[in-house]
Amino acid sequence: MASLAQQKSLGAFYTSEPVAQYLVRWAVRSKTDTVLDPSCGSGVFLSAAVTRLRELGNTRPEVCGIDIDEAALRCARSCVPAARLVDDDFFSIKPGELPTVTAVVGNPPFIRYQSFNGSQRTEALNRAREAGIELPQLSSSWAPFLIHATRFLRTGGRLAMVAPAELTHAKYAAGVIKLLTQRFERITVRLFQQKLFPELSEDTLLLLCENYGPPCDWFGVSPAHSIHRIGETDDISIPVDIDGIRSGQIRLTRYLLSPKAVHLYEDLSQREHIARLGQTADIGIGYVTGANDFFHLSAADVRKLRIGPNFLKKALVSLGAHRGSVFGQEDWSAISRKGHKVFLLALPTCGMDSFPRSIQNYIRLGERDGISRRFKCRVRSPWYSVPHVRIGHAFLSYMSGEGPRLVANSAHAVAPNTLHVVRFFRPGDAPQFVVGWYSSLTRLSCEIEGHALGGGMLKLEPSESERIRVALPLRSDLLTLRAQVERHLRDGDNRAAMDLADRHILRRRFGLSQNECLTLRQAAEELGAWRMHK
Repeated sequence: MASLAQQKSLGAFYTSEPVAQYLVRWAVRSKTDTVLDPSCGSGVFLSAAVTRLRELGNTRPEVCGIDIDEAALRCARSCVPAARLVDDDFFSIKPGELPTVTAVVGNPPFIRYQSFNGSQRTEALNRAREAGIELPQLSSSWAPFLIHATRFLRTGGRLAMVAPAELTHAKYAAGVIKLLTQRFERITVRLFQQKLFPELSEDTLLLLCENYGPPCDWFGVSPAHSIHRIGETDDISIPVDIDGIRSGQIRLTRYLLSPKAVHLYEDLSQREHIARLGQTADIGIGYVTGANDFFHLSAADVRKLRIGPNFLKKALVSLGAHRGSVFGQEDWSAISRKGHKVFLLALPTCGMDSFPRSIQNYIRLGERDGISRRFKCRVRSPWYSVPHVRIGHAFLSYMSGEGPRLVANSAHAVAPNTLHVVRFFRPGDAPQFVVGWYSSLTRLSCEIEGHALGGGMLKLEPSESERIRVALPLRSDLLTLRAQVERHLRDGDNRAAMDLADRHILRRRFGLSQNECLTLRQAAEELGAWRMHK
């Protein structure tokens, strides 16, 4: 078997027997079925397929496995002697070079785009292009792998695969969804509250596609607690909006909610004065230094290095220690007194000779320490000038546990890419959105539009942030409401701040009942519970 380091390089994380058995039993339905596992590893899917076919009465099962890892293939050859094994890269095999099958099962390699490069990436993207799908260069390996795997199916065949949760939210996953809905009549996505691969930060799901040939006329989501508890209760498959999924406008996690919560959320989304954040603001990542330890300085660093104020900008690196809905000058001064790095070294794009000697010395120190050779530094000129430094009207947390926060930037600070920078088209809109952010509606919207990472973190990409709904308070209530929300947040009582926003915004302005507010809040908590178990 491959070492852990080799597994990571190959994107190979081997599947447990319960997962393999479930997928094989779903996909293999007749003794005449034939099976392909395009990344067979040590043979767990092949073994399950042979067992299943023999149970169905086939004494000479036709199963085939492909893998590039010779050690894994030796293990598979020993465990499943009845299988045909091919020692090759799946992307180098074209349809017609192997017989078509009635069932493709398996677990594709999860190689991130950073490592998925060179000729391997080129060949994989070519395979997807041959299938009619143009994937972007930033695609991870699983996407072209799934697309290529469909080309080895016979008409009427089935695909049963492990897939990363990126299938439900990544931009490049749209091409995979497009192909699947073009070529399979029925598609079911099984979501699990308990991770299928506890050792991975990657969250995964099971993809079940049947009747290869006709376009999709049924797409469903089937939630379960864990792979071990499938079948304890009646499996429920919830039909979803195929066009909405195909266009990327609807997230599958929405279908984990009760119909009552979905209806209320969709009704509110259509109302006047409930706006998407992206309708009124530009959301983008903060600046990228390439070497935060060099470019971020504390007040003590500034004094020691004798760097003048003309070459510094106030910076907020993290919202972790800040409680309020406003980050002001006093807040910035407070973290500065604690010794935090609160300045960005913001040098213009001119030659070193233009700077005071103290800054020239610091630049030379960075060059001696190899800072100028770090990737993000060496690809810009001059390396010591950080681009795209912007002062926004608010900060939005990028990754969070309890939930994302929108915080007004009254300190006029800048922020790195650990935060999103929000710039409102009309600056006067910022206070309404900051206060409205703390209602149950927005809390739920964040869970729906964001996506979970391993460990339970909620991540919001800029495009996801743009879709978040915010119920705006009346401007006549804004001054008082803003002060009260701020007080509760500063006291660490987020629930009281949400109660206040619900009462004054959702109930008073939009006419929701207390039970309807509770429905929204409980829905957000349910999705949060799913996320936190990842």
